[in-house]
Amino acid sequence: MTSFFTYFQKGRLAHAWPALVAGLAMLALAAEFHAPLWVWALMIPCLSICLFQMAVRPLFGIRLTAHKLLIYNGLGESSVPLCLIKHLRVSQGSYVIVLASGQEITLPEKTLPDPLSLIRELTARDIPVRALSDLEASGKLTPMKRNRVGS
Repeated sequence: MTSFFTYFQKGRLAHAWPALVAGLAMLALAAEFHAPLWVWALMIPCLSICLFQMAVRPLFGIRLTAHKLLIYNGLGESSVPLCLIKHLRVSQGSYVIVLASGQEITLPEKTLPDPLSLIRELTARDIPVRALSDLEASGKLTPMKRNRVGS
């Protein structure tokens, strides 16, 4: 077990660059040809939204420490103490944290590393994992072969 486990995935900044370049080209053309005021009124908010989305990129991921699980879902963050987690339920690619109170927290797909590293880190922190048979059926996890004694 590591002292903390982190998996992050940032929003795709590469997709915003072409939009920004196109917007700046239109802005330059509007300035060159002395565009009317209503054209400027349409372009300035669009470019400011594009710049805002580039500056504030969403962050997806999880962080496991010795005492809590942090879930980063876009622009928000939630924290769950490990002592409140009853188990992790895995079924057909979805991962659900089940709390001792019965409440369920579904982990968003974008926040998840590969299944084996997530399971390894949770079991190292004494959090059981349920319904592994669904992972085996999907081919993401192969069952361990047991050696037969006396064969």
